[in-house]
This record gives sequence, C-alpha cells and structure tokens, in this order.
Amino acid sequence: MAAVARLGEDAHMRKRILGCVVAVGFVAACSSTKTAGTTTTTAAATSTTVASTTSATNVVPTSSTTIAEGDKVQAGPDGDAFYTPSPMPAGKPGDLIWMSPLVGSPVGAFGFKVLYHSQSIADKDIPVSGLLWVPKDVRPDAPIISYAHGTTGLGDVCAPSKTEGKGEADTVAQEFLAKGFIVVATDYEGSGTPGVHPYVVGISEGRGVLDAIRAARTYTGTTGKSVVWGHSQGGGAALFAAELAPTYAPDAGVVGSVAGAPAVELKLLAAALRTSPFFGYIFQAAAGFHAAYPDVDLSQVLTAKGLEAEKLAETTCGEVHDLVRGKHADDYLKVDPATSEPWATYLEKNTPGNVSTTVPIFVYHGENDEQIPVIGSQLYFNRECKTGGTAVLRKTYPGETHVSVILKAKDDIESFIADRLASKSFVPTPCPAA
Repeated sequence: MAAVARLGEDAHMRKRILGCVVAVGFVAACSSTKTAGTTTTTAAATSTTVASTTSATNVVPTSSTTIAEGDKVQAGPDGDAFYTPSPMPAGKPGDLIWMSPLVGSPVGAFGFKVLYHSQSIADKDIPVSGLLWVPKDVRPDAPIISYAHGTTGLGDVCAPSKTEGKGEADTVAQEFLAKGFIVVATDYEGSGTPGVHPYVVGISEGRGVLDAIRAARTYTGTTGKSVVWGHSQGGGAALFAAELAPTYAPDAGVVGSVAGAPAVELKLLAAALRTSPFFGYIFQAAAGFHAAYPDVDLSQVLTAKGLEAEKLAETTCGEVHDLVRGKHADDYLKVDPATSEPWATYLEKNTPGNVSTTVPIFVYHGENDEQIPVIGSQLYFNRECKTGGTAVLRKTYPGETHVSVILKAKDDIESFIADRLASKSFVPTPCPAA
C-alpha cells in the first residue's frame, strides 16, 4: 500500500471480506458433550483472576472473570503494563502469563487479551500477546483456529490486541465461534510487547502462531485438532507454522494450514518492491530483520534517507509508505539486499519452502495480486517439491487481487478446513516431473 489511507482501506477490506468468507460456515467435527466450570473468589490486588484448566473435564468458564478449578492465571494489569511483565515469570512455550477480559465479546463467547510464553529465534523465553475467544459451551474436543494477521505495522500501537480485538481476527472469531471453534490470534513477537517486531522473520512468526494454540489449549483444557489460517504476512507465518509444527509444537495438534497470498520468495519481493507502489515494505522488513539479527549493519544497504525511513517504520503502523511514496529507490537503498550479504542469506533463510512438512497446506493466490506477485507462490510450491514435500495444494484465481481473492477462495478454504478436521484424505497439487 502506497499510503496510510490505502493501508487502512486494505485492512478494512480484509476484515469485510473475511466476514463474507466465514459467514458461509465451517463445519466442526465436535462432540455434543458439555462440561461446566466452577466459580470462586480471590483477594488478589490485581482484581480478578482468570483460570486456566489443564483437564478436559472442566473447560467452561461461567463468565469472563471466572476462577475455575485447576491452575490459576493472573489477570493482567491495565494499559501498556499488560505487555511488559517484570520480572518475566518462568514458563515454557504456550504457558499463559496473564489475561484480561475483552470488552464486547461476540454473543455466546468469552473473549480475552492474553500474554503467553514463546521463544525468539535465539531460543530466548519471551512474552507474546494475542487474542483468545472461547465459546460458552465449548466442547472437550473443540477445534482451534489460530489466525495469523496481515501487516498492521511494527509500532506497538499496531498490535491487534491493542484494539480489543476489533479487527480481522474479531471478524473471523464471530463466525467460527458459532460453529464451536476456539479462536486464537497472535500479535507476533515484539508487537505490543518489548522490542521491535521481527517482521517477516519466519521462525519468530511461526512460533508465535503455534504457541498461541498451546495457550488456548492450556486455558480451555481441550484436546481438539487445530488449523492455522493466515493471509499476506500471515500467509507466510502460516507456512512457517506448518513447517515448524511437527518438531517445535507437535502437541499443538496442527492438521492443516491455509496460506493466502503468502509473503514468500523474499528475494523476489525485495527486488520487485524497488519499483512498486508498496516500496515502504522494504523498510518494515529492514527493521524486522535488524530486530532478529542485530549483528547486521543497516547502513550497508540503506542511505541516510533509508535509515530515517527504517526508524519511522519501527514505531508506526504505515506512515513510512507515505514518506517514500513515489520516490526513487536509489535515494534510499545503497545496494539491492537480495544480492548483498548477509541480507541475501537472511532473506533466503526466512523464505518458506526450504523444509518439507507433513502438515497439509492450502495456498490460495489471486493472479492479479498487486502486492505479492503470484509467481511467488508458484516458486514456493517448486521449493516444496524439491525438498520432497508432497503436502501442498496450490490454487490461483484469475482476475483476483491481493484482497479480493479471499472471497473468491472461500469455498475452497471451507472445504480444506472441514476435510482436515474430519481426517479425510488430502490430495495435493502434483509436483512437476523431474
């Protein structure tokens, strides 16, 4: 998006079209068994305590501020303090640190802002925030949708949980909850929480998505299957989540991943963005990679103007796009990061498809995508084939753009998710003959 106004318009369009997609309904393979929680009181100085349950025999809270039997989860403080636990408590990936009820949760569900443990790419224990919605009549085998959001910006204020869930994930949650799903949505590392968000750094985003599932399971005590769904930046995160799930989080129960218009083939994107109206993404990526790999020298690839743009990208939601709109790339870039080390290596490392996975993947992409070239997902598919992967179903949609493809692909998304939850056979796109 070339301007902040267009960024906001795209986010609004994603939310509106996602609403159309999920409104068709997704069928969950859930039992009809219901269980009930219990209520107690607490004198904690932080007002309310919200419960986490570890057994599927006690999974239903009776209000957003219930304390149920099982492990207790402290209610989070108000404001920015929610995102900065000090000192950081001990815990393993997916353990909840604390949570707070959302204002205005969908009818028939409880909504929470959550803070949970995850791991950085350096395997450091870090807090990651997100959103969690649980049906009031949640079943012990309720499936989980872990939603990976598209680009909102790197500034802490851009974190979806900062809006009390009034965004893409909220739209997804409203319909999936009615079908018995638990819905969880990560903010990603450094979005709201300390540090700069490692934008399009795959391992970081994938771990955040998977640990959000663990957090949802920790709270509800449910044992159902889970599916990841993401679009754009979230599409890339969904692919990394699929690659990481069998080894990093086998306990998350991931049986499928949906990746729409995914951020893949980062070298290709870096080159394409030089002459694109979406040039501002370069500086968001530069900030994100520097956060993940602090040893890299930004001044090797960015001019003085480029460094100013990168600094702006670190703390805002989209203003950098206004700053560089219509400008010549050479005024901001000294070299092409796709051909300069160590950037080229890091771009390759954070391109999904270098590791095969057994998790079935559905990739959908509009053939007229103006932001992420459709050839990118084809090259991703080719990578998977070369690694021996046979778990990718890829489909493109003639005439569809980066956002409009969501609505066009709705039936295919619905079928994929329903089939994965029902353990039906998966037929991937055939790899080309060697």
